[in-house]
Amino acid sequence: MQSELKVSGRVAQYQNLLQLIGESTTGTARDGLPLKASHARSIVNCHRLAEAYKEQSRVAFITEQFPTELTFAFEALPWNIESMSTMLAQSLDVDRIFQLTQERSVSRDLCSFLRGPYGMMLADCYPRPDVVLTNDQPCEGLAKVIYWSGQRYNVPVIPLHTPNTCDEGSVQYVAKQLQRVMSDLERVFGVQLNPDSLRASVHWSNEARLYYNKTINILRQHKLPGVSRELQEIFGMNYFGARQNVQVCKALYEEAVELTNAEPVKATRVLWIGQVPEESHEVLRHMGKNVEILYWAPLWHANSIVLDEDNPFRSMAERAIQYHWNAERMGADLERICDDFAVDAFFIASVWGCRNMMGLSPMIRDIAIRRKLKYLIINIDLVDRNNYAFNHVKNRVDAFLELVQ
Repeated sequence: MQSELKVSGRVAQYQNLLQLIGESTTGTARDGLPLKASHARSIVNCHRLAEAYKEQSRVAFITEQFPTELTFAFEALPWNIESMSTMLAQSLDVDRIFQLTQERSVSRDLCSFLRGPYGMMLADCYPRPDVVLTNDQPCEGLAKVIYWSGQRYNVPVIPLHTPNTCDEGSVQYVAKQLQRVMSDLERVFGVQLNPDSLRASVHWSNEARLYYNKTINILRQHKLPGVSRELQEIFGMNYFGARQNVQVCKALYEEAVELTNAEPVKATRVLWIGQVPEESHEVLRHMGKNVEILYWAPLWHANSIVLDEDNPFRSMAERAIQYHWNAERMGADLERICDDFAVDAFFIASVWGCRNMMGLSPMIRDIAIRRKLKYLIINIDLVDRNNYAFNHVKNRVDAFLELVQ
């Protein structure tokens, strides 16, 4: 199948991307004034797009929450195939993207967060990678799509296996793999890693993480509209290890401090659990007029882990395992989030085709019942409009909002 697909140079791929943007009919303006940090993040994303399509750039396709400090140590750009698809969905002709997947007989029952990047590659508008880096999380579907991308572009695929358990043996096991990944990248790029380069990327990662965690701490005491969303964007962007990300996280922290001086927000705090759509999505805008949306993923314990700059592989390994979708750990972490952030209700987005959320939803529902929290489990497709219409879910969302306010 892969031999039938044309792969262009990066300049042509960029032109393909621009054509899809030019044909877009789905753009929606975002309500309210964006945060200054959003502007800083947009600049970084524009830089990333501009650099990734240069023929001389090093580009690494990655999966969710892969340790990007490794890529930045080689001056390579990490390209998260899933989050980039979600970000570009704000301006692309997404119907054409999904039509391409259907023409290749890809089932619509597959999560649209996976069909999106698959379609982007079929449209030949992702930048050709030099290497594909993958871990086996958060789902096997993503692992399969990214393995296919390695075949599609005929480039090396370097895997990282993270076990479900987090103990000393597991941490050592993953740490050794990370060292092997670094050796493999040396062969792929034809250079020997400068230890100072890895130390620098870990340092910039920790600097950004410092501001990121301080912003999260502010949300424990203050309801700040827009701040949680920006934390979600930074989480999905997964640019830790780049110096530019320090400026983004610092800008958000400083803005959050300023916002604490404003009149306190008294809105109900609803925790959004599950996959998240692009920020102008109508469900988000509709709910945001009535409640404060707090996003689940940025508050995970794994995000608080600071790396050891002298020996980073162990702490990277621990963080990689903590990101694993382990139901027992995630349940305990969700209980902590409810306590720390005074959560009033759950909005559980059971995304079409996502087996992870199907498996976790009963556990999340049980926590809500035990804590006497209102909750809504809603089956929804957050990207593919062929599987979803706002009017189909609006009545249920409105009924939920009436209960929680």
